[in-house]
Amino acid sequence: MNYKNKTFRRLALMIIAIGLLSIVFVCIQKFMPSSDWMSADSYFGLTESEEEDLTLGVEGETVAVMVVDGEIAQERALIVSGNVYIDYTLVQNTLNSRFYWDSSEALMLFTTAEQIFEIGVNTSAYTIDGESFDAGYEIVKTTSSGMFVSMTFLQQYTNMRFETYDSPSRVVVTTGSVTVTVAEVKQDAPVRYRGGIKSDILTEVTAGEQVTVLEQMENWTQILTADGYVGYIKNRFLINIEETVRDTYYQSDYPSISLEGRVNLVFHQINYTAMNANLSDDIADMTGVNVISPTWYYLSDNSGSILSYASADYVEEAHEAGLQVWALVSNFSEDVSTATLLATRSSRQTVQNYLIEQALELGFDGINIDFESIAQESGADYVQFLREMSILCRKNGIILSVDVPVPMDYSSYYNRKELGCVCDYVIMMGYDEHYSGSDAGSVASLDFEETGIQNMLLEVPQEKIISAIPFYSRVWYTETLSDGTTNVTSEVVTMEEAQTLLSDMGVTSSYDETTGQQYAEWTSSDGRLCQIWLEDADSVSARAALVSQYNLGGIAAWRLGYETEDVWEAISGCIS
Repeated sequence: MNYKNKTFRRLALMIIAIGLLSIVFVCIQKFMPSSDWMSADSYFGLTESEEEDLTLGVEGETVAVMVVDGEIAQERALIVSGNVYIDYTLVQNTLNSRFYWDSSEALMLFTTAEQIFEIGVNTSAYTIDGESFDAGYEIVKTTSSGMFVSMTFLQQYTNMRFETYDSPSRVVVTTGSVTVTVAEVKQDAPVRYRGGIKSDILTEVTAGEQVTVLEQMENWTQILTADGYVGYIKNRFLINIEETVRDTYYQSDYPSISLEGRVNLVFHQINYTAMNANLSDDIADMTGVNVISPTWYYLSDNSGSILSYASADYVEEAHEAGLQVWALVSNFSEDVSTATLLATRSSRQTVQNYLIEQALELGFDGINIDFESIAQESGADYVQFLREMSILCRKNGIILSVDVPVPMDYSSYYNRKELGCVCDYVIMMGYDEHYSGSDAGSVASLDFEETGIQNMLLEVPQEKIISAIPFYSRVWYTETLSDGTTNVTSEVVTMEEAQTLLSDMGVTSSYDETTGQQYAEWTSSDGRLCQIWLEDADSVSARAALVSQYNLGGIAAWRLGYETEDVWEAISGCIS
């Protein structure tokens, strides 16, 4: 019996010991940090097949990962003979959109405030204003997989810096001049892929090294290391956490020409040369306006030819009346493919040079670009046209303004931020909320105008924004057809015509809170529903008040001759 008890006790002790060891093992497993490493190739996503696809076949060439501000880019870089080249798509979308591939000339163009660089491919040569230069290295390389731009050249004109690292080859780019949080590493420590001791190790940081703090949590901090890893480190390894301003490495200066005080502009429609003689009569009752924009120039073919109704006498008469003249050029011609014209450098230059020559010859003060219905695929060409145009205007002291639609997500390719940089004024056409072919509604409700201004301010400096308002209304006719569907048509009427129409129909308008306008409706003799949202001195005053409320650069109106005399005082009283 004693023997059996001893055996039993021994067995029990062994079971307890095994249990304790299991508990200890589990605890060790639970609390012991992982020592596994994630491979660098896996982290950066670089594959052997990708390296083979991108290579140029040049001795000493390396395919490198691109890390931009802590984000691993899809695009790759090439390192050839110590020179780093990065994918043109990444340059355009992330680093410097002022590089522009001109397929019509097989040239890379780069614009600054005063110069246009013409850069050939696979060559060190480039020209500025016809003068030849040699960079000493190829600036643009082409491969079967795309086009690459030299980082050495790019860095001279871009707010960024870069470093290269090995294992794997990578180019780490830091951009901008921004406030960041940095910290000093207290002692050597692992940086893990995720926040937790069981996560794989990405890299190690050493005592005294500085890292960028991305997000601080209770026990872990997400950091960006100098060599391009984004990972997590225990909070206890970081000291001296503080905010600092990252240096500005390059800042492009785009000086602007502006009027003293706010712009008060009116568009003056000129459909043939003889109409210029009507200027004195057309402005006889006008007050407060300091800029007039005659619609003189019309693109007439894809090569850049222009139909002109311009007049030196008009400029002289306007100047005597205290008005600046900003000549308008439009693309309203069925014979013109704006997309084709803008994509062709020689055509762009023909338009640009002609307008500058006209400004110098006739003495007008500014050029207004009114290219409308730009297709999304032409957005980059449109912006490039204005960059090039701005250089010529800046050199000759000519004000450059551009007309753009009210900001919408679908028109982001207009790149209003860039236009606000290179142009002196950006005129937001705050009308055609409802237009010919749309449902019935206001041409420009107060909310439509104000929302447009608020969105413009997200991209364009307030002093460069000119808010354009309509002097016209639309009368809407809704007809119910025999099949139960409706047919909606409309016609444009001036302020005076609208009031006459209401009087003739015996209709009294009432204030519509939704649009901030007077509204009227009636039924015509043929049974159609007739509706109108009126533009008048009160609606103009409300819209002009937004210019002062948001401290904008000015106001514009389409167009002279559509107004009643009382609108001039309404505008002047709100923007002065």
